[in-house]
Amino acid sequence: MPPVGQLHVDAILTNLSRQYKNEEMIWDKVMPLLPVGKRSDLYFTYNKADAFTLGDDKIGATGLANEMDWGVQTDNYSVTDHAFGDWLAQAAIDNADNPLQPEVDTNNYLNLLLDIAQENRVANVVFNTASYAVSNQKALSGTAQWGGGSDDPIGDILTAIESCYQRANTLVLGVATWTVLRKHPKIIDAVKAIPGGVWRGGMIGASELAALFEVNQVLIGRSRYNASRMGQTASYARLWGPHAAALYVEPKPGLRSITFGATFSEMQRQTQRDFDPKRGVKGSHYFKVAWNSAEKVIANDCGYFIQNAVNYSV
Repeated sequence: MPPVGQLHVDAILTNLSRQYKNEEMIWDKVMPLLPVGKRSDLYFTYNKADAFTLGDDKIGATGLANEMDWGVQTDNYSVTDHAFGDWLAQAAIDNADNPLQPEVDTNNYLNLLLDIAQENRVANVVFNTASYAVSNQKALSGTAQWGGGSDDPIGDILTAIESCYQRANTLVLGVATWTVLRKHPKIIDAVKAIPGGVWRGGMIGASELAALFEVNQVLIGRSRYNASRMGQTASYARLWGPHAAALYVEPKPGLRSITFGATFSEMQRQTQRDFDPKRGVKGSHYFKVAWNSAEKVIANDCGYFIQNAVNYSV
């Protein structure tokens, strides 16, 4: 009998391959997508003070009602184009082994890169002091950072939630912030005090934190990017820093609504494909995935930013 090794020739598996990809992106839950018809336009903003006027509504038997006035102003958006492209030789398509699908893989890869870029843009808006009213931000340092000796994460988060003019319904945490917060003794004790509160091995989940602070969702930014230049040794970093934000987010912004921010888009994500017979022995296909967007803060007083919530990185 021949040796076992001679009875098999290594081949490519058709039911296994390895491909790293980012964990769930959160940008569209933080700044929801808002389709628009033009690349730039104006939209109306109702005067905030008008909606909170405490007037005198008494009226006499034959008197006239006190007249109240309301008004509007305008704001604007302007989208920016985004795209990535790649050439794929027909010879490569014809020669690819199963289970590789070069056309599908190329399209998925370009979309993945666009997702990373979009997540980065939204993270840079949400975790940015310029996006908030001056009174709606706080920078922590030293022992006041969560996990420090004189910290108050519950007080800080309650202040952030209630300081939003429309009470925040969303907490956005960088993964470093979440790693500290989910096992913080003060948070654990507070969750234990809730009837039916659940903690797992000294930690809580996102749903328990949401229930504790009575918000609709807790979003954790875990996405990574390669911080090195192309061709250099990869160095990975997080897109969402060690911060926290409390936001009021309207999932589907529209007329007479309020939300911290939105992603305006005149052109939804599209894959375009072309063929050039001059390239390569069999010609080559060009793939381009493109769209446009404007990441716009609509109501900066409907958010609160806690900068450097933790002194920690993952």
